[in-house]
Amino acid sequence: MSAGRRFAAVFFDLDGTLVSERIGVREARTAVGQRLIELGLWTKPATAFADSIEMVIGGILEDNDWQWPLWLHSEEWMRRTLTVTELSVSDDEFRELCAVYRDERSDRAEAIAGWADALAAARRHGQIGLITNFNDGLMQREKIRGAGLDGQFDGIYISGEIGIWKPEPGIFEHAATDLGVPPSECVHIGNSIVSDVEGALAAGMQAVLVEEDDRPRPDGLDDRVVWCADLTSVSLWLRG
Repeated sequence: MSAGRRFAAVFFDLDGTLVSERIGVREARTAVGQRLIELGLWTKPATAFADSIEMVIGGILEDNDWQWPLWLHSEEWMRRTLTVTELSVSDDEFRELCAVYRDERSDRAEAIAGWADALAAARRHGQIGLITNFNDGLMQREKIRGAGLDGQFDGIYISGEIGIWKPEPGIFEHAATDLGVPPSECVHIGNSIVSDVEGALAAGMQAVLVEEDDRPRPDGLDDRVVWCADLTSVSLWLRG
């Protein structure tokens, strides 16, 4: 895929591509522990509850070959952590704990350096869309707001709202149809070979893989895929 091609629409992934997956996560889990202390349900340090969450999630990931399963949303790991720590909460308290995590995580969301230039370069092509895998649509939208990305997209497509998950080509096709453009005239930019690259290619889109960690180019990528080290590289490529 050569630089200089024009696209009718440019789609981006969110977590790990435009918004950091790491910033604010530990703090949000600790905030849940602090709320449990305030409710009189937890007597250890708030960070100890965050440790319990991470232990539960780590066990689930190990059982799933270190891939994040699509069913693993915050309510699920919250329930499992409460079970492991032998805490009993009411339905209202459970909803409050989930809200604490969601609000804290969203408020701490931080866009990755270079995002503004990348979106500006994308806008020179045409429409801009966001395609993101996440169970909790509300949390993703709040994360978009918290990271300062509100109003940047012509369409936002969240798997938990649509009922189709990347890498299924259907979510890419749905997004293209909604913006009124054929997939063959679109490019999708993301940081996952499976969810972003393979999914986009299966839908007939072009694909850009963003590898922030400066790792070598993954094997098996053909000339339909562009590899970029960061969003600055994405901007340069989009400007052709």
